[in-house]
Amino acid sequence: MAYWFTIATLSGINVILAYSVYASFMSGQVSIGQVAYFGVGAYVAASLTVLAGFDLASAVIVAGLAGALLSFLVGIPSLRLKGYHFTIATVAFAEAVRVVLYNMRYGWPRTTEAVGDQWLGPDGPVGFRHINYINEHAITTGQYALIVWCVVALVIAVFFVIERSRIARILRTIEEDEMVAYAIGIPVARYKVAAFACGGFLAGVAGAFYAHLLTFISGNDFAINLSTIALAYVVIGGGQTMWGPLIGASIFTVLPETLRPVQEFRLFLRSH
Repeated sequence: MAYWFTIATLSGINVILAYSVYASFMSGQVSIGQVAYFGVGAYVAASLTVLAGFDLASAVIVAGLAGALLSFLVGIPSLRLKGYHFTIATVAFAEAVRVVLYNMRYGWPRTTEAVGDQWLGPDGPVGFRHINYINEHAITTGQYALIVWCVVALVIAVFFVIERSRIARILRTIEEDEMVAYAIGIPVARYKVAAFACGGFLAGVAGAFYAHLLTFISGNDFAINLSTIALAYVVIGGGQTMWGPLIGASIFTVLPETLRPVQEFRLFLRSH
């Protein structure tokens, strides 16, 4: 049962990450750089709980704010680009962040007498170990899955309200034709940066949950393919509806695990 609770948690994390892509997708911006904010959120949250003694809720919020701030700073110059140029810029930025995270080292030695590695904090290519908040606070896999899905429910509720507001109509207008949006007095740049920052916040939150689920992370965990998968969740689930990220991420996280028992018949089927 613990295995399926873990899958449920991972599914919820992927849903939040998919909504981070959808936030900028609503204004017509296709970002493949969400993995950068996802990774930053993971490292920030893990650093806060491991090195600074923060509780999980506070660490998740700060991780989201770190992702929002970084995406805001990146969005101001990069959102001047359009189409494929913007997408390529987000790819380049995500790869730069991956390299930085992979080589980052800070923290201090552990003071316990346990045998083995004693370093607390990111240790360059060795990775960030000892993210043991869940175990130390006796949070079960079922409880952690419930926490993540409560956040998912909150995210969905927020997007449900947004979809029925003036904000959604403005973002869809920008998506359809920026020149028309400019002509009717919409501050296009302001809305695009805000949507991008919102996506960064959600990616940071997802990264925080991801780090504490795995208990070990490395810069290479945040390669660009993770962003393309998150984008695929949105596109396959339906990029024009707020339910698309939920449907896409849920199905394509759970389905491979559900079909895992069929893999043993693969060679048999090939031979026949």
